[in-house]
Amino acid sequence: MKHPLIDRLATVIVILLFLLAYVPLLLLSLHNHPSAADDYCFADTAVRYGFWQAQKFYYDGWTGRYFSNMLVHGSPLVWGWYDGYRFIPALMATALAGSIYALASEFLRGESLKSRLVATGVLFFLVVIALQSTVEAFFWTAAIATYTVPTILTIYLLAVIIRWYRLQAGPMKWITALWAGFLVFASVGSGETNLILLILLLLTIVGYRLVFLRRFDPLLIWLVLVALVSAWLLFRAPGNAIRMGSNQAKAGELVKSVGLSFFWLARSMAEWLIKTPIIPFSLLFIPVARRLVRHGSSVRELFLLPAGLLTIVYLGLLAATIFPSYYGLGIPPFARTMNILFVFFALGWFYVLTVWVGWLDRRGRSLTLVQKWPAPVWLLTGIWLLGSIVFSKSINQLYTDWLSGHAATYDREMTERHRQLMTSADTVRLRPISVYPPTLFVEDIKPDRTHWWNRCQSGYYGHKVLVLDSTLTATAN
Repeated sequence: MKHPLIDRLATVIVILLFLLAYVPLLLLSLHNHPSAADDYCFADTAVRYGFWQAQKFYYDGWTGRYFSNMLVHGSPLVWGWYDGYRFIPALMATALAGSIYALASEFLRGESLKSRLVATGVLFFLVVIALQSTVEAFFWTAAIATYTVPTILTIYLLAVIIRWYRLQAGPMKWITALWAGFLVFASVGSGETNLILLILLLLTIVGYRLVFLRRFDPLLIWLVLVALVSAWLLFRAPGNAIRMGSNQAKAGELVKSVGLSFFWLARSMAEWLIKTPIIPFSLLFIPVARRLVRHGSSVRELFLLPAGLLTIVYLGLLAATIFPSYYGLGIPPFARTMNILFVFFALGWFYVLTVWVGWLDRRGRSLTLVQKWPAPVWLLTGIWLLGSIVFSKSINQLYTDWLSGHAATYDREMTERHRQLMTSADTVRLRPISVYPPTLFVEDIKPDRTHWWNRCQSGYYGHKVLVLDSTLTATAN
């Protein structure tokens, strides 16, 4: 039986962990600015040629990511709302937490509101401390549209799919199916990483229900059709061939790419299991998992799967997320891809764990580690948790940029630069920013006035030339 004092203390700790991860994202969001990398290029194209023509330019000339293209070509810069970028990171962090809560609420339907909130707080905390690139997850709009947005949509989609099966036949069920189709369309059209993961996941579920359960599922068939059509729209884009053509010398080795994908996955999982407290959290989660899979549980059917087969599928889906980097580019996945990979690793980890708990319970091999040795488990959790926070690169960056004042300095100097750029002149000479906090900064304009970033930014502000002049002092205009 759970001790009330321990239960309350655990809840307080989870709230603090959530705030530890969430609050600095909110505070640093206020210091965010558009990046010279891509943000101004998207905005300049949309302002110069119009929203839909900009879509066509990028679809034909660079990428088929039709939905993320729509987002970046409708950014706050396009509307002349420069300060709108100060809200984007906070919005993304809140939306991610909201999507996790939606999914947790479906899986923990029989549990209390507090349990669902605790699960959300733990998962959000795990995601933030494991980030390999905080700026690409929450602060750089171009990366957010291609990686963070479809990740949020995919998590929420899973919640909508589960919810659909609980609805009574009628208009609401039809509307929910259409809404799920839109979420698939938007997620697939945002980026290839989520596209591959989502299509394979849907095909896997359809295959399992057809082969093992002998069920024809109209919702899943509908979503697979939407996903395949959406993928066709993305891959048929003429711009894809242009964008992917630069690394063909290293790409295209199928067998080698598969092997490297599983190797990188094994290496990454080992690192995550050590550097995050997911193992002690898993031990504490086992009693909850046992309640979810017991007879009479309203969600028991969600976990009645072959545990071994599910584990193989789980690892295969994660490896498939890595595969495009090796096969298409011949290199390990970028940090922004690893951000996504960890999200689905963590969500899948607890799902697979619950299925294994149910499998063992049905065979009379109940796991009671926490009940038998609560003190050692809580002590292990505390030590592991503190170590994970101390050695978390993302947490250290967030708090260093905030508490050192670098974020505030960056904000002040970028705001002054924006004011200078709003003046009327053919040539504008800008001094370099004195600090580049890694949480907020991706790229700056270059000393080469013909560089693409310079040309995009000068075009957006109506200047002929932007010059980054290191000889200018901090007080120069």
